[in-house]
Amino acid sequence: MPLFRKNEQPKQPNLEQLLSEFNQSLTLIVDKQLLIGNIAAKVKQICPVESIYIFLLDENTGNYKQQNETRNKPVTLIKRSRLISWLSVNEKHLTVSEHPDIIAYFPPEEQETLRQLDAELIFPLKVMNQINGTIFIGKKTNGTAFTPQELKLLSILINQATFAIEHASLYEIQTERLKKMYRTDRLATLGELAAGAAHEIRNPLTAIRSTIQYLSKDFNADPTKKEMMEELISEVERINKIVQGLLSFARPSELNTSEVNIEQLINQTLLLVTNTLRKQNVEVEFEYFTDNTTIQADTEQLKQVFLNIILNAVEAMGKNTPDRSRTLIISIEKGAAINTHSRYLIVSFEDSGKGIDQKDIENVFNPFFTTKEEGTGLGLAICYGIVKRHEGEIEVKSTPGKGTCINIKLPQRI
Repeated sequence: MPLFRKNEQPKQPNLEQLLSEFNQSLTLIVDKQLLIGNIAAKVKQICPVESIYIFLLDENTGNYKQQNETRNKPVTLIKRSRLISWLSVNEKHLTVSEHPDIIAYFPPEEQETLRQLDAELIFPLKVMNQINGTIFIGKKTNGTAFTPQELKLLSILINQATFAIEHASLYEIQTERLKKMYRTDRLATLGELAAGAAHEIRNPLTAIRSTIQYLSKDFNADPTKKEMMEELISEVERINKIVQGLLSFARPSELNTSEVNIEQLINQTLLLVTNTLRKQNVEVEFEYFTDNTTIQADTEQLKQVFLNIILNAVEAMGKNTPDRSRTLIISIEKGAAINTHSRYLIVSFEDSGKGIDQKDIENVFNPFFTTKEEGTGLGLAICYGIVKRHEGEIEVKSTPGKGTCINIKLPQRI
């Protein structure tokens, strides 16, 4: 028996009510990822489509980064692309199949991006005369063209979504700034405490070690006692390393800056861990999106940062099941301008390890915080201090079960 009588169309959802409910929900959502998921769901309620890709302006690089997940490698849109220029000037959506002449005007790499995304409609997200993002909508699942009513409803929905995304982005930026201010003050206080503690521990520790070494000579004839004395000395050395780490965190050495090629420095660091990478079956993908990777920095201190992060990534992927990849992606790209004379160079390390729980993200730079079975929790704290002394920034983003990405922003002269 047919579901509908002859000439009867399936009942359409109440789209006005849908848009009204969506508009009300916008004021309640400040989490950007939840908002993006909500927007994609509402688009599919208006008209079922094959795909929806949302790109937002990334303040770190000045380009547009894909926000929602995809089976393929995420795409990045260049801010100065002809597509973005067209959307900015025309202030309306672009229907790809109806304007082959416009698509032909785009350079080959942009045309390839459109083919990869398989988009039919491209909507700009414009706020205050600036394109803050784009939404790529695929073809309808039934193969028909978009009706004028559907295009009108999509335009209304996306206009509403534009300001909601801007609000969520500003909230996210402000929250992150407050976290950084709190983290800086907290680490400064911890640094003072650590310096005092290290000083108080170091003096008696030196005396203890000297005494044990002196007494150990009397036990050479007794294997059991000799082994116990060697174990004591080993534990004292372990404590001494922790104290040294505390001093490195609290009273770091001065920067010895020179011209450093970051690409070469990372390659040198990877050579140091070649055997470790091989033993753990970790593959490294090293890619850079700028020809100029030279900055003024302290070579040895930055090498320490890179080495620590790479080893952390390898350890995080060490317990991956056989069906999960063990890939470390290292990338270098141009960041946003700092002023007329400098910009940031962004170095990213992205692994496919177990990830970090969100409740632990805020503590990863704290001294003595660690999720490892054996570890002092000083590695990232020291890395944080080194990057800050270079007038840079370091941030951690992680998804449990998928992996962790550490981004380092370092100043670079233009």
